[in-house]
Amino acid sequence: MSEDKEGGFIRDPKKLNINDLLPERPTIGDEVSVVLWRLVRIVGLYHLLGEDAPETAYFIGKDIGQALGIKSAPELLKKMTELKIGKMNFIVNTPETVHISISECATCSGIKPPLGKPICQLEAGIIAGALETIYPGKKSVGRETKCIGGLGDEFCKIECDIV
Repeated sequence: MSEDKEGGFIRDPKKLNINDLLPERPTIGDEVSVVLWRLVRIVGLYHLLGEDAPETAYFIGKDIGQALGIKSAPELLKKMTELKIGKMNFIVNTPETVHISISECATCSGIKPPLGKPICQLEAGIIAGALETIYPGKKSVGRETKCIGGLGDEFCKIECDIV
């Protein structure tokens, strides 16, 4: 892809949707290594942003969650599993509060010893953003309260309040 005269993109990356991002990799397939993902998500983001990395990851996740166009809670679990973010289950699912457990989390499952604090803010953001499309006109705030690779928990737990 060439660039315009001023060095900007021909297409605005912020306006890409999921269909624009479908890979064409007939030999090696459409998946990437979890290790590569973790190098970008954990090592790279913290290297570049330091203590701002968790908040940045959360808001990136909110944008992703909203872009998914999810219309129901069951569709949220299905999409998160399809994207191989992890195995999802509802712990609490009401119009005011959603708690989701994530096992086999792509970001952190298997990291040992634990890093000492939660690291799955992107996942919390994706869930919170998707909830805002499920419940139009409402805002959702998500936080990770359990984390496999961050805190040594058995599963990651994302708690979202919908207001």
